[in-house]
Formats: sequence, structure tokens, C-alpha cells
Amino acid sequence: MKSLPCHSFISWLSQRRPHVFFILLTGALVIPVHATTIEQSSAHPFYWEVDGAPTLLLGGTADDNLFQIEHLHEHLRALKATGGNVIRCTLSSRDEGNVKPYATDGAGLFDLQEFNPGYWNRLSQLLAWTAELGIIVQVEIWATYDFYWGDYGWASNPFNPTANRTYSADQSGLPQVIDHPAQTAVNPFFESVPALGNNVFLLEFQQQFVDKVLSLTLPYDHVLYCIDNETSVHYAWGEYWAAYLQNAAGMAGKRILVTEMWDSWDPSEGKVEGALMQSPDLGGWFAEHTNPDLHIVSNFRFSLERPDLYAFLEVSNHNAQRGQTHYETAIWVRSQVIDSGILRPINNTKIYGGDLDQIWAGSRDDGRDRFWRNIFAGHASARFHRPPTGMGFDPDAQMNLHSARSLTDSVHLFTMEPANALLGEREADEAYCLVQPDHREVLLYFPSGGEVYLDLKAGDYTLQGIDVGSAVWQPTEKQALPGTIKAPSLKPWAAVLRRR
Repeated sequence: MKSLPCHSFISWLSQRRPHVFFILLTGALVIPVHATTIEQSSAHPFYWEVDGAPTLLLGGTADDNLFQIEHLHEHLRALKATGGNVIRCTLSSRDEGNVKPYATDGAGLFDLQEFNPGYWNRLSQLLAWTAELGIIVQVEIWATYDFYWGDYGWASNPFNPTANRTYSADQSGLPQVIDHPAQTAVNPFFESVPALGNNVFLLEFQQQFVDKVLSLTLPYDHVLYCIDNETSVHYAWGEYWAAYLQNAAGMAGKRILVTEMWDSWDPSEGKVEGALMQSPDLGGWFAEHTNPDLHIVSNFRFSLERPDLYAFLEVSNHNAQRGQTHYETAIWVRSQVIDSGILRPINNTKIYGGDLDQIWAGSRDDGRDRFWRNIFAGHASARFHRPPTGMGFDPDAQMNLHSARSLTDSVHLFTMEPANALLGEREADEAYCLVQPDHREVLLYFPSGGEVYLDLKAGDYTLQGIDVGSAVWQPTEKQALPGTIKAPSLKPWAAVLRRR
């Protein structure tokens, strides 16, 4: 856009960016509408600080676009009652029955110049209720799979030129049909930014969508921002939108926290021995749908090296790893953050493992143990993915949320560090450990029974275990250390030890 005099800029802003103009004109962002806030903890920078207190984010919900579901308030209250305090909010509308963000004409074609109040009112209500309940919202701007194959993906996406009356395929530069998944080729929709396709015409509509999102989210202080859901597109796409979000927030006198979520299962790109990468060699879905010439690159390094853009790290797709390897990828990420010299929270907003029989999703036991391993790797958040690829908010997920919150609230979690080196006679994936530097408090997690030698400072300790599956605490026992700790059964079990 050319340089404009002030009055011309205001006129342009009011016409082309009415949502931003309204916010700036009314001063709606000067005073937060609710006291709930989230910031990186200054004292414990691997963790978040909610309303001024360091806080572990835990969650699990029935869906990832909760503003689209019925009985939302009841669901949020139930989450809060279990100890959950974070939700994932993809701006997705591809599931059957979902409300779309744009209005339609009599022929059922979308009008990209007119928003659908039903969609945005639902999102506004979700933001208000979560603020009221003190639940953090991680918003994902671009729901990747809404833009690829499937009857409820690109075929019915308002940005598809065949689905709207606003532009043609020639005008937008967008395909009318996409019959492949995101792992095979990139939709040109994700190449509009100046550093890539520089599709100024399309970018205008994308900006209007993002501006509308910001008009609802910026008045709140309990929102985290993620550019995409598990993307494999060029890093310049995320770079553009991260800067766009932050610039828009800055104009409104706000500072926001932004990240990107990459598709690669292995953030280390082979540096963690045995880590799985997406490949047709895995068989099943990947053999049929993945391009054998496509290597899904981890752009984790780019996120790590751009703290000016990405205030925190989102590593959800490492949760396709299993067992000891899963923990090693979690620890590898943490070690890279330490080596960078700029400590930041590490989020896991979706943890796979449920009832879908796919190699990347894993079993319900995988989902449970990934949840706990991320906590024991010192990550800032752990949230079960929606069914069937995750446990969502089913009874098992609820018990694990109860147990994790009860256990971590019982100690000074934020001064603890991963310390598996203290566990002697340990087999792979047998037990996990967090410890305070002075050994005053220790947390242990046993996924399925076992016995380890805990090499702590000599002294008398108390031990209290919790049955993870029932969230029931067991009686306190005396424990002399160094010494052997044995899980009482093959059920998942956690314990806290305190030096007397």
C-alpha cells in the first residue's frame, strides 16, 4: 500500500479493516475485559504464569473447535472441575454440522465480504466463558486440514473459488479441487505471502479473516496464538503471520504470545536415535497417501532461532513417538531450548493415543503415558487430543487430569528438573523422575510397574503414592534413601517423596 496522509489512512482503515478500526477507535483494548492473564513466568521461564502464579497447563476436551459444540459451558466447567485449565481452539469448520465463518447467498455460495454472525458469536462466547473460568485458550488461526481433501475440507471451504461468489479461480490463483492430503503437496492458499507467491489479491481476504479473529481475541489476556495446525509449508508463511499478529496487537497497545506447530514427528531430524519420521515405509495410511519424494522437514530449529516471532514452542507432533523414544524427543527439545540461551515454555496441545488403530496415533496407554512423560520432561502443557486419535475428555482422561493436578500441586513443581540419571537399575520406559536441586522433593512416575534404585542424598524420606487411574492417594510411608522404590502393581502409579 502507498504511503497515505493520516486522514486517508484512517479512511482506508475504516473501510478495509473495520474490525481493527473499531478496536482502535473505541479503545476497547485499553482495559482487559477479565483479569485472567497468561505470561511466561519470569522466575520459572519453562512454565507459564496465570494470574501472576506459575501454572502447569493441563487439558483434554471432546473436540478441538469447542466453540462449535453444544453444551459448551457445561463442558468447560467439567474440565475445570478435573483440574484442567487449557483448551485448544482451532478455527475449524470442516466437521459435519459445523457453522462456517462466512454468510451464504440464496444459491449457497459464500460471500467473503460478509461474515456469518453465528460462527463469530460462538467464538466470542467461548472466549468469555473461558475468561470467566480461568481456562487458557490456545487459538490456531489456520486449521490446516480444512484446506485439503475431504467433503468437509477444501470442497466446502469458503475460500475455495467454487464455493464462494466473491472471486474466481483465475482471480484468486486457487485450485477448485484438492484431492490430496497436506502431506503430499501444498495448497497455494499457504503461499500468498510476499516472500512466497505474493498473491496480493488473496492475501487481502486472508488478512480480513485474521483481523476479525483479533477483534474478538485481543480484548482478552488469556489467549495464546498458534499460526497453524501441524504444517509442512514454507517457514515464510508462519513468519509473515506471526509478525502480522504482533504488529496488529502492538497497534492496539497489546503484547501477544505466538507460536507455530510443525508437522514433523521428530523435531530432532534424526538426532534422537530410533525416532519415527513420516514415511511411506511405515505402511497403512502413509503408504497410500504420502508422496515418497516428500520429506517432511522439522522447522523446529526455525522456531527456536526466532524468539522475536515465537514466544513459546509447540511440539505436539512429537507425541507420535512412543515409549522411551518419546521421552528422549521431549528431553531433546528442552535441551535445545537451554542451549539457545533463551528459555521458553514448551507446549503439547494435542497428545495422541486413543481408539484409532494407526501407527502415529497409538493406543490409549500410549496417550496416557505420553501425557505423563511430557510433564516429567519439564514441559509447560499436556493436553489429550480429541477422539478417536486421543483420549479427549473420556473418564480415563479425567482421572489422569485429576491425578496429575493433585500430584503436581503437592510439590514445588516449578523448581524441579528432569532427573532420570538418579534412577539406577532402570529399564527403558520403566520410570521417570523430577527432583528439586536440593533433593528435598522428588516425583516419580511408573507407567506399568517396576522397581528402580533412587540415588538421592542420604536421609529419611516420606513416600506417598497415587493410583493414576483412580486419582486416589495411598497412605504415607517412611522411606530410607538411597534405596529401592517399587511400584505396588502393574497399574500406572506416581509418587512424591519428601526428605524429613
